[in-house]
Amino acid sequence: MQLEVVKRLCNNILDRKPVLIAGFVRLIFHDCVGGCNGCVDLNLEDSNGDQPNAGLGSSIAVLNRRHDELRQTVNISKADFWATCAVEALEKARFLATNDTSKSLNIPMLYGRADCRPMLTVADRFPDPHAGLNKTLEWCDNTFNFNSTWCVAILGAHTLGQARPSASGFRGPWVADARHLDNAYFQDLRDKRWLQVNRRTVTDPRWQFEAEGPSVFMMLNADMCLFRDIQPDSAGRVVDPLDATPKSSTKDDVDTFADNNEEWIRVFKAAFKSMIETLPDGAAPLQSI
Repeated sequence: MQLEVVKRLCNNILDRKPVLIAGFVRLIFHDCVGGCNGCVDLNLEDSNGDQPNAGLGSSIAVLNRRHDELRQTVNISKADFWATCAVEALEKARFLATNDTSKSLNIPMLYGRADCRPMLTVADRFPDPHAGLNKTLEWCDNTFNFNSTWCVAILGAHTLGQARPSASGFRGPWVADARHLDNAYFQDLRDKRWLQVNRRTVTDPRWQFEAEGPSVFMMLNADMCLFRDIQPDSAGRVVDPLDATPKSSTKDDVDTFADNNEEWIRVFKAAFKSMIETLPDGAAPLQSI
């Protein structure tokens, strides 16, 4: 396989449309739920009426169109192409944060992901943005076999991109520099003052935490629970004042990553590599090339 050709194509896409940096990273996260296979159902709906894959259509359309062109000269599955472009997106975000090529992630890639049969993943296998810590950690363990530290680390990818009302119903970026792969997410989670607000309606709520100040930065319950032991109700609302809420069992991981960017990068890199090597049941093992 001509890997440099594949990587160069991924980078050409990202150079032309940097907004896809976050899109490619989010896409591979969703693709690898149930096993990385290049198969994401945009119409998937969970028991709450949420569509976890909403907003991924533009990333899928770009990647699939370029994959069709690539396959004329390079034998690579769609699933492998998606994974390669996600890694290149992280490298791009890392460079934007550091302006230093020596700080690259250098994630070693394995190949051999087979392309999908449609609709293999049910919606309720996706993380619940309304949930608290126990459900979030349970989801990480059941889906990717992650311990709590790796679960905290992988959620740090929320430092990239933003939530959009037209997709999830939530609104706003997590951090100020939403194309930088760094530990700003953990610093803001720990250090900013947060207030929970409902960004939709009483009958279809989207409770999110927003930082005090003129700019709208947000955290989901699945983010906030990593630092505060919030107890959201079934709609996602947290009644108790945040400042009076005890710290979570994962609070020390948040502190470590907030204080040490390189340590977060180290753990995140390991968790991300493991995630993109998650395969559907019965799939052939991946191989180095």
